[in-house]
Amino acid sequence: MQRRSSRGGWLGTWALVGTLAAALTVPALAGLRGVGLLNGLGEAYQTAAGRVEKRAPAAKRTPATKKTAGGRKTVAAKKKTLVAGRADAASSIQTGSWRSAGGRAAVGRPLKTSAPLGARKMASRYRVRVDPAMMLELSAQIATTLADGATAISYPGQLANFYRALLAHEQDPESPTVRAIQFGDSHTAADMFTGEARQVLQRQFGNGGIGYSYAGHPFAGYRIVGSGRSQSGGWVTQGTHFRDLGDAMLGMGGVSIETARQGETVTLDAPCTTLEVQYLAQPGGGTVSLTDDGVAVAEISTASAVEAPGTYRGTCAAGDTGPAIVDSTGEQRQQHHFVLTTESGASVKLLGMVALEPGVTWEAVGINGAEAPLMLRWDPTLFAAYLKDTAAALVVLAYGTNEAAARWDGESYREAFGRLVRTIHQLLPEAAVLVIGPSDRSVSARGRGFAPFEGTARIIEAQREVCRADGCAFWDQRQRMGGLGAMQRWAYAGWAQPDHTHFTGKGYQSLADALMADLLSGYEAYRAVNGPGLKPLVVPGISLLRPTAAGADMGLGKDE
Repeated sequence: MQRRSSRGGWLGTWALVGTLAAALTVPALAGLRGVGLLNGLGEAYQTAAGRVEKRAPAAKRTPATKKTAGGRKTVAAKKKTLVAGRADAASSIQTGSWRSAGGRAAVGRPLKTSAPLGARKMASRYRVRVDPAMMLELSAQIATTLADGATAISYPGQLANFYRALLAHEQDPESPTVRAIQFGDSHTAADMFTGEARQVLQRQFGNGGIGYSYAGHPFAGYRIVGSGRSQSGGWVTQGTHFRDLGDAMLGMGGVSIETARQGETVTLDAPCTTLEVQYLAQPGGGTVSLTDDGVAVAEISTASAVEAPGTYRGTCAAGDTGPAIVDSTGEQRQQHHFVLTTESGASVKLLGMVALEPGVTWEAVGINGAEAPLMLRWDPTLFAAYLKDTAAALVVLAYGTNEAAARWDGESYREAFGRLVRTIHQLLPEAAVLVIGPSDRSVSARGRGFAPFEGTARIIEAQREVCRADGCAFWDQRQRMGGLGAMQRWAYAGWAQPDHTHFTGKGYQSLADALMADLLSGYEAYRAVNGPGLKPLVVPGISLLRPTAAGADMGLGKDE
């Protein structure tokens, strides 16, 4: 029986290769340059995955020839033309253009790589000549930009309810889990940004678990850091094809898996103290068995007189025999190995699983290619029931990349996005809402490299206006990166992918750390007023802005 696992997926592999290369290659090249060896060894080339190859010195190579429309031209002469434009290409990154002296992006020869086939094709298409010193300089500029978050969050007073929940948990660690749930697109689905945010918060406030995740492994590239998952081959995914959502019975996360075959399985490996299995209760629904580390736990019937949200809730047994892991707080803990198995050929539709512990969560609910208004198309009864049940303290909406590339105008998008925000406020009136604006991106300039994409601006302004009118905080991610054209620098420095839209692991981690710095700086201001006697907050690896004027500058005064 075929089985899919979350340990696959080109995006995760791609980001991992890029991250390791950015971390290991740049210092090594800098060292070579410092002792005068780099020029002697030849020119450096960076692939899309961040790998660098050193070519033999031109002086030791026999000039090759290549036929052109005007006759024969030596490759060495052509190379000289490209090298002459390298300084122009490097300096043009600062202004957002990307061209070689000949008007085209400079490319290197293909490299062998262990990356997946799709990644290798992208690498071959987007490989560009780089200057290691420029990479280091741009990395330093990016780090400096990210270190300054004084005005990064607009309308920070709207986060007071989230800060209130954090403070209550800090004063009583045994209080209910404080849940933050991020809905979004592919930036969320890979759980690199959200995974880093989750680790920062959980090291500070306690590990609340992974929270919500889709059942099984419903689409390529999906993963949740700190867990493992798989599904057998007989499940059908709904919710990822936006033109046809089927019956739209997709639960809280917008994705379901369904089968009408006996013996189909879904697994989840995760630490927890409580577990939920969410499913569609329906006429003629089948039964699934649940085991924990091989021990029978429950028989879950999904049969019901009418279609309705169904939930199994159970306690995770202590002293389990699952594999030991080191969690985000640095503690060694045991994972549970859960297996769901269909008992007959009756229909079973799974909508998600929730693994929680006492502490704080930052949960990832992302779908590749999704736009925010998609959430309004999910069955409202199921969505409302499950979202209310979370009692989340913070709902994060991280959309905009795909909307900016679509045909939304500012007015129509503002209306749709506003309806979504108001729906969330209605379902969770005590929760704070934070909108993460889309990041900067660049687009292909018809064979002449990349150019900044200005279409994102209308989405950013629409989201900001909705936040102002409907009571939510707004984090301008593009501005936090460095503004329009910043993606050129991020990609050159190895912090973003060669598609100039997504990020490497280092890029996602750095953006998440920047958000956590801004978010927790606001919390420190709130805490200074409402938590007298508490020591100043210290978050390892995160620099916080210390409170001034009792938080009045952030709109965070004393609770009544």
